[in-house]
Amino acid sequence: MRLDAIDQELAAFEGDATLEDESNLDARVRALDFIRFLQEVARTRQGDDRIADMQRRAEMLHERLARVNDRLFKRVRQRIRSGDWTRDELRRELDRFTRYPPRQPKFVHIGFDGLDALIDGILQDRPQPAPTLEHVSEMIDYQPSPASVVLDLLDHVEPSRDDIFYDLGSGLGRVVILVSLLAGIASRGIEYQPTFCSYSREVAAALGLTEVAFVNSDARSADLSEGTIFYLFTPFTGSMLQTVLGRLYQESQRRQITICTYGPCTRDAFAQPWLRPLDPTSNHDFRLAIFRSV
Repeated sequence: MRLDAIDQELAAFEGDATLEDESNLDARVRALDFIRFLQEVARTRQGDDRIADMQRRAEMLHERLARVNDRLFKRVRQRIRSGDWTRDELRRELDRFTRYPPRQPKFVHIGFDGLDALIDGILQDRPQPAPTLEHVSEMIDYQPSPASVVLDLLDHVEPSRDDIFYDLGSGLGRVVILVSLLAGIASRGIEYQPTFCSYSREVAAALGLTEVAFVNSDARSADLSEGTIFYLFTPFTGSMLQTVLGRLYQESQRRQITICTYGPCTRDAFAQPWLRPLDPTSNHDFRLAIFRSV
């Protein structure tokens, strides 16, 4: 990318007054991504006065945008901690930052949007932990679910107060905490990495959540006997995924359960004769698929 084009893009961000609008988080994320790109370019062009000037301007823009984000994250975090919002009010607040329209059927969730930046800013106000256990074959490295997938899940599963939600491979706890906040139901995360579990517990405790638990366990041997709704964002593949699906089948023989999938594991769920998809057309890597046991 030529310096003229970089300079023009930087100037466009500098002159964009809408970036000060609190709800325009998605655009601020794009601007901050551009600033990181410019900083990488500057590292390769040290001694160039023009790029040094652009880097100075970018740092000023970064400070300006970070102040807006920090105010937003602090405000929302405090409102959640204080319990000022009802669940419906919190949902309306979150809807301001996502491309997912409420209750939209067949929505394709590709990539992240402003809602993910908001959730990260609220929940991850501390350094993320590193995994401490060696990677196990067929386990997928941690990647967060797009937050819009959780909204989609809650819109179309419509959990009752008696449901108990399980996220198998819960990572840093985003899905479990969002479900607890927005649905008000008991929510559990099963996570192999102990540092991820500890981190998730700290975040939940800081928000005052009491109906949330994170269990440091392998999903193949974890206690799933309480669960009525299970979520999998392709946390594992191959024989490990088949073993966990087999365990879920055993649970379905005791009670009806709901299974929600996102990512390539949806294809494996569609192949299970004991699962009935609510939407037969949802066999898609980037759509949420919802199944009831039969």
